[in-house]
Amino acid sequence: MNAPAPTVIAQASHWMAVLQSGEASADDEAACARWREADPAHELAWQRMSGMGEQLRSGLRHVPPEMARQTLDTVKNQASRRQAMKALAGLGTLTLTGAGAWIVADPLPFGQMTADHATRAGEQRTVTLADGTRVTLNTATAIDVRFSATQRQLVLREGEIEIVTAHDPRGRPFEVATRLGRIAPLGTRFTVRDVNQDAGQSHDNPVLVAVTEGAVAISPKLGGITLRLPAGQQTRFTATAVEPPAAFDPANAAWLDDMIVASDMPLPRFIAELGRYRRGILRCDPALSDLTVSGAFPLQDTDAVLALLQEALPVRTRSVTRYWVTVLPR
Repeated sequence: MNAPAPTVIAQASHWMAVLQSGEASADDEAACARWREADPAHELAWQRMSGMGEQLRSGLRHVPPEMARQTLDTVKNQASRRQAMKALAGLGTLTLTGAGAWIVADPLPFGQMTADHATRAGEQRTVTLADGTRVTLNTATAIDVRFSATQRQLVLREGEIEIVTAHDPRGRPFEVATRLGRIAPLGTRFTVRDVNQDAGQSHDNPVLVAVTEGAVAISPKLGGITLRLPAGQQTRFTATAVEPPAAFDPANAAWLDDMIVASDMPLPRFIAELGRYRRGILRCDPALSDLTVSGAFPLQDTDAVLALLQEALPVRTRSVTRYWVTVLPR
C-alpha cells in the first residue's frame, strides 16, 4: 500500500493526541476505532504513528487536554492553526519516494548584530513596538524599526516574522519593507519569510507572505501590479511580480508553534530547514536525494529529530563536532 496521504496523517495525529491527552472518553476511543476501521489507509497511518520513536511521541503528553478535545474540528476545517499544529506535536512519519544541501547557522552574523532586533539560530522572540504592534521573530531573523512622524516602517533584513498590527492613533500607515518589495497591512495578522539559504535555491528566492487575519497589499520593488491578499491566502513575490495567490498552508506558520510540518518534502530540503534551527553546520549527502519526509517535528530538540531519521530511514549521522553534522546513507 502507498504511504498515507497528508490529510490521513493529520487525522491519525489528531486521534493519537486525543487518546494520549489523559482526557479521552469512551466515546473518543470508540470514534477512533471506527476511524481506523473505515479505511485500510487509516489503519496504516495509525500503525506508523504508533511505531515512532518514544523520544518524539512523549511530546504528546504535554498537549493540554482542552486542546486535544478541540482538535477534531481543526482537522476538519483547519479553523485553528495553532491547535492543529499542537495536536501534531512530537509525531513524525517518513516515506521513501530531491539535491544535497547544507546550511550554516552563524551564532550572530554581523548583519544581525547591527539590526534593531535579531535572533540567533534556534531562538524565537516576540517584541512589542512603540505603537503596540507585535512582531514575532523566527530563528536567525533580523529587523529594523523606522518610525517617524508620518510613517511606521518595519524592515525585514532576513529571516521570518509574524506581525500583528496595532491601530495607530496618529493615523500613520504601516508597511514591511523587504529586499524585493513592500507589504502594507490593512489591519491584520500575517507572516513574511525571506530566507535565501533554502536547499537548492538561489539567492533570489521569492518572499513568502501568508495572511491569517485582515489583508495586505503587496508591491514589488521594481514595479508591477500591486496585489491585495486577503485572509486565508498566501503568495510569493519577486522584485517584478507577485505570484497568483493560493490557499493558506498552515505548515508555513508551524514555526510559531515550535514545529516543522512536512508533506513529501525532499530530505535535503528538510535537513536545510532543520539546520536553520541549529548552531553550526548541518549537511545532507546528495546520495539521499530520493528520500522524502512527511509529518510534524518539534523544533525544541533537533537532535531528537535526527535520531528519528536514523530510526526510520536508511540514514546515519556523522559528527565532526557537535556543530558540524552530516546526514549520510546508512
